[in-house]
Amino acid sequence: MPKTSIRERLAKLEDKRRFLDWFVRHRLYATFTLAELETCAAGGGFPDPIPNRPSSVDTLDRNSLLKLWEEDERVFGGRNHEELEFYADNGFWPEGRGRLHYSMQDGKLVVEWRNEPEGDNPASGTTPQEQGTR
Repeated sequence: MPKTSIRERLAKLEDKRRFLDWFVRHRLYATFTLAELETCAAGGGFPDPIPNRPSSVDTLDRNSLLKLWEEDERVFGGRNHEELEFYADNGFWPEGRGRLHYSMQDGKLVVEWRNEPEGDNPASGTTPQEQGTR
């Protein structure tokens, strides 16, 4: 059996703890009704008492649970509180705030993605070129 370093063992334990934290949280939210979720999301806190209902994750095997956790880690892992709040409020990540910009350069169509400054209204439907001609 190969020797593992203390750092590797600690990393493995940390992953196990994060998985268990995720599982408990995921299972808890999976037991809430829509009204309970809405109350919680609006800042009303958890139901009192906390319900002890069956959950959709109760019947999943460990490999399926690990896949769900890994997907959540891929999507939400490494995000700070402000990014998560932004996502919860808007349904997209802060870096997703932007749109395609079209222009003609030397007779060729140029398309580029630009992030919108805070004050811009991406719903206006105009490109910078169109805005300059209005």
